[in-house]
Amino acid sequence: MQRVDYSLDTGNVACLQYNEIKAILRAADELIAQGGRSLLTKVLKGSKDKKVLAHGLDRNPSYGFYSYLSLPEIANQVDWTIMHDFLRIEYSDRLPLDPLAF
Repeated sequence: MQRVDYSLDTGNVACLQYNEIKAILRAADELIAQGGRSLLTKVLKGSKDKKVLAHGLDRNPSYGFYSYLSLPEIANQVDWTIMHDFLRIEYSDRLPLDPLAF
């Protein structure tokens, strides 16, 4: 079975501060088996997306941490944490699933 590929893009993110990494990992912790990178990005943005609210992710302490950034900019931050081994992508059959904290 061939897995669906994904690509990471850190944009112009050279490094993240400790508090940023901590916020991303805290948000990712509650997403295990619920969603992936795009849902994590929405939580960090503070989105009112139906799935965010349905899972109660608006109560996550990191909800809205990056409210001042755009979704693509937040995705770059998340991808940076994956590329630097703070998170990893797990597969469910052939689909990439959640970012998981180490």
